[in-house]
Amino acid sequence: MPRQRPSGGPAGDRGGASATGAEGAGPVRERSTDDSSGPVTASGRPKGGLRAAQRAFTHARFIDSAVIEFTERGYARTTVDDILARAGTTRATFYLHFRSKADILRELYDRVMAVFDGIYTDLDGLGCDPTVDGIRDWLRLDVERWAQVRQYAVPLAEGAVIEPEIKALVEQGYEYHIQSLARALFAGREDVKPEDAELAAVILLNPLMHFYDRYMHGRLTDTERMITLVTAAWMAIIKVPGR
Repeated sequence: MPRQRPSGGPAGDRGGASATGAEGAGPVRERSTDDSSGPVTASGRPKGGLRAAQRAFTHARFIDSAVIEFTERGYARTTVDDILARAGTTRATFYLHFRSKADILRELYDRVMAVFDGIYTDLDGLGCDPTVDGIRDWLRLDVERWAQVRQYAVPLAEGAVIEPEIKALVEQGYEYHIQSLARALFAGREDVKPEDAELAAVILLNPLMHFYDRYMHGRLTDTERMITLVTAAWMAIIKVPGR
């Protein structure tokens, strides 16, 4: 999966707020009917007990509400109050779950990475015996996942512009994909040095990242044409000399 390329947008609220203060002032952790001493996983699955289940439900509701607001308003223009109104709950409860609006992006990032988890295992062996059909089939698998993450990827890209910690997270994800692609395609190639494998992975991934960005923002509709073009470019780079 290519990195979400940051796109421009006006600066919005950043950071947390107290239950009664302005946004950015930091949270005041108050007791709430949704509070629980039990932990909650990033996926929202409760660790046990009715209170934990209620907390997990509330946590997921905040994320779902935020995704809707991010889609309608954009990340920068969405405030914590917008998310609260959509979720039908209070600031006190929100700050029991998140330190800031940016914390929600961290969970969206985890969701994006989970969708693409394991995709590079399908490339194993293709680097040593590349074929047009093999590359095309893998690219189709990749593109099929794009639609699954669009609602998460767009606010992540917007958030990376104004939230330094999100920018660092997105860049970390990009490096992960570079390293994973390099290993998947060139680990068994004695004719390719490790440093060259990483450079080749950058060259292979960048056009895919470009089309991924266009798709996320509704500017790419003919994915089959894109797959055909990218397949030809990949084949030219990873083909084995003398074959």
